[in-house]
Amino acid sequence: MKPTFRLLTDEQQSAIAAAAFELLERVGVQMTESEGQALLYGAGGHVEGGRVYIPANLVEEAIQSASQGISIYMRDGELAMRLEGYNYYFGAHTDAPDVLDPLTYQRRPCLEDDVRRNAVLIDALPNISYTTASGLVADRQPEIADRLSLAQCLKNSTKPVLAMPVTLRALVDCRELAALAVGGEDALRAKPLLIVYSEPVSPLVHPDESVRKLLYCAEHEIPLVYTPYAAMGGTAPLSQVAIIAQMCAETLSGLVVHQLKRRGSPFIFGGMPSVMDMKTTIFSYGAPEFQLGNSLMAEMAHYFKLPNFGTAGTSDSQVFDGQAVMEVTSSCIMAALSGANLVHDVGLLGNATVVMPDMIVATDEIINMTQHLLPEVQVNEETLAVDVIRDVGPGGEFVTHSHTLRHFRDIWYPDLLYRGGARAWGESGQLTFEERVNARTRELIESHQPEPLPDDVVEQIEDIIRRAEE
Repeated sequence: MKPTFRLLTDEQQSAIAAAAFELLERVGVQMTESEGQALLYGAGGHVEGGRVYIPANLVEEAIQSASQGISIYMRDGELAMRLEGYNYYFGAHTDAPDVLDPLTYQRRPCLEDDVRRNAVLIDALPNISYTTASGLVADRQPEIADRLSLAQCLKNSTKPVLAMPVTLRALVDCRELAALAVGGEDALRAKPLLIVYSEPVSPLVHPDESVRKLLYCAEHEIPLVYTPYAAMGGTAPLSQVAIIAQMCAETLSGLVVHQLKRRGSPFIFGGMPSVMDMKTTIFSYGAPEFQLGNSLMAEMAHYFKLPNFGTAGTSDSQVFDGQAVMEVTSSCIMAALSGANLVHDVGLLGNATVVMPDMIVATDEIINMTQHLLPEVQVNEETLAVDVIRDVGPGGEFVTHSHTLRHFRDIWYPDLLYRGGARAWGESGQLTFEERVNARTRELIESHQPEPLPDDVVEQIEDIIRRAEE
């Protein structure tokens, strides 16, 4: 039995779903993109100017036609993630407006070479399953930064990539880049490496460019994350269940258009329900309400039987410190317990303004710890070990028993946490946790060698970047 938890009863889940359906039917969503409007109108939706009202039967049909599970692959075609049920996988950011440089300890604008270094780092970490390329590099043209970030991830990691193309034109280039990395468009469609992120704007607005990207992904069967970000008291009601109902309406209305374009295309449900801190006006990335909201959205994804986009490994801290570790740890445990399938934002801190490579390395350890904290507990003759206890008897010892020899590797041995005694600590150099993490981060950046792409593929990738610059 895999440990999970639930915050909502069946009746509460049904009530939230009913509220979302009511919002779509009676309040509607703003959608001015012509093809999206036409698809909804042709299927029975009601259009008034820029607002579209979506009947509940269209939402139910879209939920039924969407994939309940999505497979995502490594560059070499090996299965990396199966997004379904309570499976969970964590992904880390390679870029943000700023980076906390692990070599200098300085916070500064993120550069293209930082994306390369962070992709190498993520490639080396066994518990980080994919990279996220936001497209934020300060030393290149901002119009092509989304493609630059993706290119660096493809060249410096074999892991899947969540890309965030700003425009449809950028998305077309991103698809071409990913296809080059895996051996062609047919290979990319059969074993997708690329996941695309697009989003509505809360409350209940679908920007034209977001819808165009959604339609393109549906047509080409590119796994799509279509998820809003909102804050209670700012862009959603100050109620934990109201923001969930609103976000369900926002992502489900995108699903309807997506499935009308191509039934069965891979769609990832989600939402990031934060809170507006009334003391600071920031939209929090570490608040317990944010972590709770993410778990509630995961529960609603399970209710609809849709793959889910989760968030963890984040914090409001502006530095790598105790607050960062505390908020990251609690968010990872919540994500694992709620079964949030595609968990993003590892290493994105400071209210989503700074990538911290050290925090990515620390979170890799936290994820590993979480996996051992929440295992599937096996109860059988070997694990009960009644015969072993009988062999040893009262007052005996188990150190030399063959059962211990068979199983001593089953427990978790941390790489970065200290377990030695006082004498060993005094002889160890007494490095703090932060210092050990930083040393490991620098070592991986400097020594890890990702599997390279063929030279001709790299040249074709650079040709696409040069074309985008023109």
